[in-house]
Amino acid sequence: MHIEIPLDVIVASAGGLTLTPAALPARPSASAIALADAADRLANARHPLILAGGGALEAAVELRELAERLQAPVALTINAKGLLPCGHPLLIGSTQSLPETRALVREADVILAVGTELGETDYDVVFDSGFAIEGQLIRIDIDAQQLMRNFRPDVAIVADARQALGSLSVRLHERPMPSRQGDWGAARVATVRDAVMASYDAATRSQKRFIDTIISVLPDVIIAGDSTSPVYAGNFVHDAPAPRSWFNSSTGYGTLGYGLPAAIGAKLAAPQRPVVCLIGDGGLQFTLPELASAVEARVPVIVLLWNNFGYGEIRKYMVGRDITPVGVDIYTPDFTALARGFGCTASRVDTPDALIAELQHAVLRNVPTVIEIREANWFEQVSA
Repeated sequence: MHIEIPLDVIVASAGGLTLTPAALPARPSASAIALADAADRLANARHPLILAGGGALEAAVELRELAERLQAPVALTINAKGLLPCGHPLLIGSTQSLPETRALVREADVILAVGTELGETDYDVVFDSGFAIEGQLIRIDIDAQQLMRNFRPDVAIVADARQALGSLSVRLHERPMPSRQGDWGAARVATVRDAVMASYDAATRSQKRFIDTIISVLPDVIIAGDSTSPVYAGNFVHDAPAPRSWFNSSTGYGTLGYGLPAAIGAKLAAPQRPVVCLIGDGGLQFTLPELASAVEARVPVIVLLWNNFGYGEIRKYMVGRDITPVGVDIYTPDFTALARGFGCTASRVDTPDALIAELQHAVLRNVPTVIEIREANWFEQVSA
């Protein structure tokens, strides 16, 4: 059905409109019985493990306290990156789709999943149904229906993540913890992380260097990513320094063009923080005119354009499956000229040192900056 409202009606005065405050539902409180059951299971666990998702973003302090109390390894979804700081000895990362991390999850006798859907976009991006939970499962979620999806829990706690984790910590603080086996906790995490890093190819390690370079210059940066090669790599290799610092469209629907408008929105929401849009040449052509919006609104986002002259990720998967590439080698314009035409500052870099210099200049500007990185040149210049 289509209803058209004439313009004169839209702009006419209207009476009888009463504005009332919206009624917001209260956050559910955790059941005391469920909390007691969960605390018992965690207190008696020999190999506890935590899976945390974006629903726990407001519970970073409580999550860390509980993980350290239990000496439990912690795996984070993409939206939960930063809940444990990078370098924390219990941080596995976001590698739940890789064999080494999956083996660790299977070894856990009690798993606490908090604020996570346990969906394939974070736990099975290779679509082989290889992620399995064999131990007891405790789930915390504010959505009662979500608790029963994908993996049915032994204990279901309908509650806000922060409140539930805090309550569990209080209960566990009053109880003695069993001695953990020496190969669990931080020691086991270190072994898994080393194995995962050794499994990465040269291109992935080079892209990690790319992201690490950004962080070295802009430690409080928000990176809004599109569906592009270094974002796919970063979902595995990058540990964000803080929550709400890494988000992208390469999980779920995998939309192209999301990165630029998302970065503009992030900068408007957090003007005090530098914001980087990490996008490919294919993706940028979907929303390229938004550069004009950013210039007009004086939103100084930094666009890092990863140029592999086409839909490089799709091309790679086609080749890997012995499919003749089709529709992936697209025409690529001169992006720096286009960016300047929109009123942006634009440049091209091939090395970490050049990228550092450009980022240092870009963060001081009050107009958008577009920095093009040609994939082949970066790989040639930057060894793993």
